[in-house]
Amino acid sequence: MKRSAFGQTDVGKRRKHNEDAFLVDDQLGLYVVADGMGGHAAGEVASATAVEVSQAFLQKQSDLILNYKVDDSHEQRDKILAAIEEAAQQACAAVYQKGQKDKKRHGMGTTLSFLLMADDGAFIAHVGDSRIYLIREGQIHQLTVDHSLVNEQLKRGNITKEEARNARYKNVITRALGIQESVRIDTLHFDLLPSDQIVLCSDGLHGYLSGNDLQAVLTANPAAEVSQKLIDMANDRGGKDNISVIFLQIDHDEKEAAQELRQRMELMRNAPLFRYLSYRELVTLMNLTYSKTARDGETIIEENIIGDEMFLLVQGKVRVSKGDQEITQLEQGSHFGEMALIDNAPRSATITSIGPSRLLVIGRKQFYSFIRRDPPSGIKLLWSFLQILTARLRNTDEQLLKAREELTIQDVEPDWVLDND
Repeated sequence: MKRSAFGQTDVGKRRKHNEDAFLVDDQLGLYVVADGMGGHAAGEVASATAVEVSQAFLQKQSDLILNYKVDDSHEQRDKILAAIEEAAQQACAAVYQKGQKDKKRHGMGTTLSFLLMADDGAFIAHVGDSRIYLIREGQIHQLTVDHSLVNEQLKRGNITKEEARNARYKNVITRALGIQESVRIDTLHFDLLPSDQIVLCSDGLHGYLSGNDLQAVLTANPAAEVSQKLIDMANDRGGKDNISVIFLQIDHDEKEAAQELRQRMELMRNAPLFRYLSYRELVTLMNLTYSKTARDGETIIEENIIGDEMFLLVQGKVRVSKGDQEITQLEQGSHFGEMALIDNAPRSATITSIGPSRLLVIGRKQFYSFIRRDPPSGIKLLWSFLQILTARLRNTDEQLLKAREELTIQDVEPDWVLDND
């Protein structure tokens, strides 16, 4: 997939030194932003080291990256995710070791946010509070999570978003490369769509962003000028920190696969079970799914048989039946079998495809893996489960009450009926 990339960095208006580092490596498909910290120019050393070590490691993995073009299986994808995590870990160890050897640089560290592109797939490794944004079809999605004290307070509900904007400790980060010899790395894979735009930046930019600022700059300027325009905006609003920006534009090349991806994401966003998940969380969850095609009349779920998969109907229609009795029919966008993700009981009904259908499938093992990796996202999912179950129980209670009332009416003889004998 073709792309255009432009990157720039600026010292800002208040700092004497630029401790940011960035990389645009079109040949490798690697784009990096790092925001260093530490006295005696240690931040500059930390960020530059992280960028150099990450790039050097991934250059050695070029064959693995190239193979993704011919083999985009889950196994190959997981190998690349492991490679980018190792690249970040090696960068962390290198920064740490330099800090140990030089007392003036002891305790130095850096954020690291990088994007590796392989064919039409993108891979992210992230630590700290630099950010990666995806601008897709007019909507902006933050694909990274800030490892900052303010964000931790937000997630726990201790402060509001308004309080977070004005917090004195908003620049305190809770995770960085080089503070210790290893660190927990966030990784993410997502498929690219034609006309996608991506922005990588340090907090010197995103600390000044609000509302539709980002979208307005992207809309009003040619791709080659976006990075500088964003830097100018940050400086105009105070420029209190170093500012680094990389802007990527994915060229138009619509494919059938892209259309399907767009449809799958839209269906997941509209499914009641996933209503509380952010776009980043939906992308993570979708990576744990696989596609299945069902023929006309094919049984997808069989009553009284134990299963461990949930299905989302991407295309087609299915019949829900119990015994020989049809209960209902489900159409595109519906999901079913979700109870198998949380219990090991036999299926309560049979699901049969009416005509050909395509489905998105997630298994119990992958579901629990998602919850373990991201407990806050797991809580959102379990809350949706609870709401769905509650709605079903209420509906069942109403149907039982209605049936009971009807039986009562039939069993009671009206007092106006006369005995003609």
